[in-house]
Amino acid sequence: MDEDSKLKTNKDGVLPSGNVLRTVSTRSDAVLMKEKKDDDNDDDAKCVCDSCTPSWLQCFKGVKFFTFVTLFALLSKVFASTYFGAVVSTLERQFNMDSVKSGVLLVINDMMDFIFVIFITHFGHSGHRPRWIATGLFMAAMGCFLCIVPHIMTEYVPPGGKNAEPSLCSSNTGLPTKQNMTAMYENEMPAGIMEETEGLQSMWSNVFWLMLGQILIGIGNTPLKPLGTTYIDDSVEDHKTGFYVAMLFLATPIGAIIGYFTSFMSLRVYVDFDRISMEEWPQIAQSDPRWIGAWWFGFAVASALLAVSAIPFLLFPKEPIECRKKRTNSEAPAMDIRVVKPKRKKSVMELIKGLLQALKRMATNPAMVFICLSSSSGSAAYAVSGAFGIKYFVDEFGKSNSSASLVGIAILPVLILAYLIGGYVIKRWKLNAKQCALFGFFVDAPSCLMYFFLLFVGCPNSDVAGVTVPYTGGLPGNVSLIAECNNQCGCPEIYNYEPLCINNVTFMSPCHAGCTVMEKQQNSQKMYSNCTCDPDALVQNGACPVDDVCNTNFMLAVLLIIIALGTSSLGRSADIIVTLRYVGIIK
Repeated sequence: MDEDSKLKTNKDGVLPSGNVLRTVSTRSDAVLMKEKKDDDNDDDAKCVCDSCTPSWLQCFKGVKFFTFVTLFALLSKVFASTYFGAVVSTLERQFNMDSVKSGVLLVINDMMDFIFVIFITHFGHSGHRPRWIATGLFMAAMGCFLCIVPHIMTEYVPPGGKNAEPSLCSSNTGLPTKQNMTAMYENEMPAGIMEETEGLQSMWSNVFWLMLGQILIGIGNTPLKPLGTTYIDDSVEDHKTGFYVAMLFLATPIGAIIGYFTSFMSLRVYVDFDRISMEEWPQIAQSDPRWIGAWWFGFAVASALLAVSAIPFLLFPKEPIECRKKRTNSEAPAMDIRVVKPKRKKSVMELIKGLLQALKRMATNPAMVFICLSSSSGSAAYAVSGAFGIKYFVDEFGKSNSSASLVGIAILPVLILAYLIGGYVIKRWKLNAKQCALFGFFVDAPSCLMYFFLLFVGCPNSDVAGVTVPYTGGLPGNVSLIAECNNQCGCPEIYNYEPLCINNVTFMSPCHAGCTVMEKQQNSQKMYSNCTCDPDALVQNGACPVDDVCNTNFMLAVLLIIIALGTSSLGRSADIIVTLRYVGIIK
């Protein structure tokens, strides 16, 4: 008697195996299986920790807790991106980077997202989505940590602002030699900046670590939004998806608020506060261009937040329990008879072929192309606002970094309200995909108009002696930093930007203004006088303030941005609904 005949069968002639009744077909290798549906005994539907499936952990496997965890992870992601944009000016000063290099660092994060999102979404959707998300978050946490490496590798340099010689006009020395210019520059060098002879090599070393960190952040954050959104969509009814997606969008303004506030607080602390005592900090004002705040502190916070947010995703089941219940209810209520064939692992060529076929279906569908263009345009507006919003207010309207950060914090609550209203409208009236598309069109139209009007709002260029206007008494077309009033001051070619305002004209430094007297006040502020380029005028520290017309334009620009971002935020949930529903149709 063969081995199979030794097995006991029930009265139906099948083999009992737990909840599965199985029989081997004599015509093929297929196995006929009668499976009793029991989700409670399926480890793929449980919250697990390796092989352990404790009962108390199962109460966290629902869609509500998954949405909360995803919201926290998205908040950490937005916090890291916003914080980097807020401290990029400080990085430029510390590591002597130009705007081109800092611009590359700002966009390389999104470039990695653009390159890898197709592959990660395609292959990750068929795998264990929560664990794909967790792996990406751990990678992003490592990227944030690498952004701290330049601070760790940079040796401590005693702050030059404490005992540095003032940048005054010295009429007795005449024009300086190359050696004197270098010595003057070294004495005025801000803390943390390398010497000129080593600056180029050190700059590229620091840029490398920052770039590597941003690459890992971009790749690691890619699985979170697409895989997390589809996981939630599989867990709830169609008309409820919009509300849950709107809850996820709350991470954008909340994370940005935390990022701006953290940058505001950390930049008020000296960059080397972990190495020296507070008494050794440079005795210069925080508004001084030479001041360098603790830019690296926020990256440490972001790294910790991303690592903590990744842990819960490791415990979620591969497939949402709600999705399994919906699928079970649509089939036989108690028993399921199906033919199960041995699974064959797909080859690499088959996986690539499937990816190319999916891309072809979407690229040849006009509606899907326009959906992608719409989402890209909306994301571009948010990305530019987060990365360059602070620099825009500072450079265009002459506001300080702290004032610009407060403006960003004031705008973001409007976005939170808009997200909630948009999600509520979709849930309250149960809008389908077509209705969501119309809703998104009508709320995005005012946003486009506001951005167009914003092109005509701004401030004229400030009067800067030797840059935009000639010195007093100079020829109208002769724009140069060296004029008759400071020709004998010996101002170095390489100097620190320490502006003075004299008679509504900004001078690049006290030396370029011809100032020969400096008095230090009790609050560590320096007061300059006897400036030969305009001897009878009052001298004020810092660049000249903007006029009332510019302040009015500033308030108008803030209002236009609030309307633009607020109206477009109303339709963000609708855009996601249209994308999810339409991709499901073309698949």
